[in-house]
Amino acid sequence: MTAKLKILITSQKGGVGKSTVSANLAAFFAHHEHQKTSLVDLDHQATAGKWVRNADPLGIQCISVSSPNNKGSGLALLQAKQALRTVAPDADVLIADLTWTDILPAEFLFDFDLVLVPTSLSRVELDSTLEFVNRFGFVFNSNMRTPPKLVIVPSRVVNLETYSNVFLQSFNTGFFLSPPVMFNESASEYFGTEFFVKAQDPDVRENFIDFGRAVVQLGNAQSNEKKKTVSLYQPKMTSSILDRFRAGMNEKASIRPVNAANDFNNKQSLQDRMKAALPAFLRSGSYK
Repeated sequence: MTAKLKILITSQKGGVGKSTVSANLAAFFAHHEHQKTSLVDLDHQATAGKWVRNADPLGIQCISVSSPNNKGSGLALLQAKQALRTVAPDADVLIADLTWTDILPAEFLFDFDLVLVPTSLSRVELDSTLEFVNRFGFVFNSNMRTPPKLVIVPSRVVNLETYSNVFLQSFNTGFFLSPPVMFNESASEYFGTEFFVKAQDPDVRENFIDFGRAVVQLGNAQSNEKKKTVSLYQPKMTSSILDRFRAGMNEKASIRPVNAANDFNNKQSLQDRMKAALPAFLRSGSYK
């Protein structure tokens, strides 16, 4: 994928505001940040895709593909990656909406810069989020590859004090906590007609713009970290390997065995050169 910023918005449960965040975050980048934005809806209900297609057009490229829930892991991964490749070359920002299924391999998460996991503050949904985060901790804590940044997105928040206190529970994986997407009784009225970033209600509009700005900052931080990884590690690794290779070649060139079979400068006969190339325990018969 060649998009500058690749964002996966996922969760194991429905009804946590995942599609709402996906559609409106795409609108934020397209309308507020003036970025060429693509939305890939991998969710079987395609709610985010329907919202984008039916609301006032903002130039968001949107495609929906069937859910990978009933496919084998290889086919599911191939299908998802193909959908992402279809839109990525034309996008500055790529957003994928997916209800996570274990048919997809965990390595799929490495295809993204940010992984946003919306969750309400109910105990059931928090437990599900906690299980998901801890299960894929090896991805987010990876030292072998640049891991995506994990962002927990409190959605449909009513009480800010509850929001700030509830995340004191123990996570085994480091994560970023985004500004909350606040609950608003009129939010459902925007579905398929308007986006939060263009809402007449200033509370709805400004709340989501604050959330979007936080995502932009995390995206910039991830981009800078990936550049540092390339500049710090790749040249050193390449140089080290090349230096060792050259040193080895020079050493071989300066300490060549006199009787080697490929030493064509000496005056040995072909039979003698062939004999010299054989291990002692194989030298028998006419080569003795």
